[in-house]
Amino acid sequence: MSEPSFPALLAAAAAAALGVGVLKASVGGGIGLVLTPALGLVLPVPVAVALLAPLLNLSDPLTLGLYWRQWDARQLRVLLPTVLAGVVLGIGLLALLSEFWLKKTIGVSVLAFVGAQLALRPRARTLFAGPPGAAVSAAFGLTAGVASSVAHSGGIVLGPYLIGLGLGNAAVVATANAVVAVTNLVKLGGYWAIGFLTGRILLAAVAALPLLALGTWLGWRVNRWLPRRWFEAALLALAVAGALRLLTG
Repeated sequence: MSEPSFPALLAAAAAAALGVGVLKASVGGGIGLVLTPALGLVLPVPVAVALLAPLLNLSDPLTLGLYWRQWDARQLRVLLPTVLAGVVLGIGLLALLSEFWLKKTIGVSVLAFVGAQLALRPRARTLFAGPPGAAVSAAFGLTAGVASSVAHSGGIVLGPYLIGLGLGNAAVVATANAVVAVTNLVKLGGYWAIGFLTGRILLAAVAALPLLALGTWLGWRVNRWLPRRWFEAALLALAVAGALRLLTG
């Protein structure tokens, strides 16, 4: 796998760190949908996927601290085994695909997750008439794990599932972020094992930490004045544009 020059990697890490901070603090998601295809346009796709992993790990403590122990412990026990199995499956998929097919896989995945989010949003609160069976929970968990490995989009799958259980907003965010924090740690090791993550990429991510903090502050400010619906619409539009570019480029 070829990497860009270190200055180019630093510039990409700086932009990605700012984006991760803004998205996590403003709408709490959309990171994989927007940043994975966007970075894939300027970096080799394996580098783009790997660069986001340490940035997401660095941002997790702040989010977990805000929602500490507000998660649904039962759902953590239900979801984590299948989500982690999906992460391993997704990393195996990444190791097998060429960069050409990685671009196509991420492009198709992002479009599918955007479509699912748009379809489920109007009825998310009534997604389940009662507690879902083990097979349903396992299917959501496995899909979220694969989505997390391939395009850092596990939260897009977990959100409708958790909302459909009737959990409160804080419990939804806390549970999703707790699951994602565990998967992010596993992905670091997995990406390193398959050669996606390198010391240079880790160094660039750590160097961008101040911009991650700045992005978090900016995201908090954006959250205070920009209507969430407008912001989400802009994110989805950017995600679609990036995915289509990956598919046609």
